[in-house]
Amino acid sequence: MSRIKQSFTNKYQSKNFASIFTILITMRSLILILLFFISTGSFSQNKSIVVVELFTSEGCSSCPPADQLLSGIIDDPKDGLEILGLSFHVDYWDYIGWKDPYASKEYTLRQRVYGRKFRNSSIYTPQIVVNGKHEFVGSDKRKLGQILSLEKGNGFVSNLKLSGLELNGSNLKVTVSSEDIERSILNVAVVERQLSQKVTRGENRGRTLFHDNVVRAYKFRQFDGAANRFELDLPLNLTIHNSSLIVYSQEEKSWHVNGVKKIDLKKLQ
Repeated sequence: MSRIKQSFTNKYQSKNFASIFTILITMRSLILILLFFISTGSFSQNKSIVVVELFTSEGCSSCPPADQLLSGIIDDPKDGLEILGLSFHVDYWDYIGWKDPYASKEYTLRQRVYGRKFRNSSIYTPQIVVNGKHEFVGSDKRKLGQILSLEKGNGFVSNLKLSGLELNGSNLKVTVSSEDIERSILNVAVVERQLSQKVTRGENRGRTLFHDNVVRAYKFRQFDGAANRFELDLPLNLTIHNSSLIVYSQEEKSWHVNGVKKIDLKKLQ
């Protein structure tokens, strides 16, 4: 009887040891797989990338809350989101009395194109456009949260390739290419953070305004994925340490964003 009991005990211990050994091997394999994904950056590719364009002006009294909202989502994005914000300052408010130093007629024309895409009767500030798909009043925090949550499930990887980056004084050169993008519009922008301006005239007279990711240099052209060389002349007062290069492409017909890439300019110094 004792021999039978001993035999049963040995078999049980042997089976138990085999189970523990199998578990250890499985755990080791999972750890190796985890380390592989971390080392290759594969997890970051699952992060949804959202392009948020704000059309604003220092001459518009309704715009400061929108400027603050853009700064907030850049500094504190939602989980699983990488937000690339661009603040385009338009020039059609300059007539009121304050000439926005960051405004450009080119940015106004860009907003007009969006106006036609969205079939708006007129353009306005502040306006936010998300991934070229959604537009709404730029100070509407609730709406922005809803759209960001919606776009979180429509994320894509950074499928634009940047090469030949050269930063010489106030001149920036970059080559952009892609293996899977066709018939698109390619946007190349340099944005600057932590800007402030004391406004002495117009609707915001007496206020000091704060901005992030203000577009300081911008070019665009048609894009079919082939290598395109861009050269940007940067403002002499640009703070390189606070600036980034944001490149994004949009489908030619819909203007929906289909590719992005960002690099901080301080890495080029």
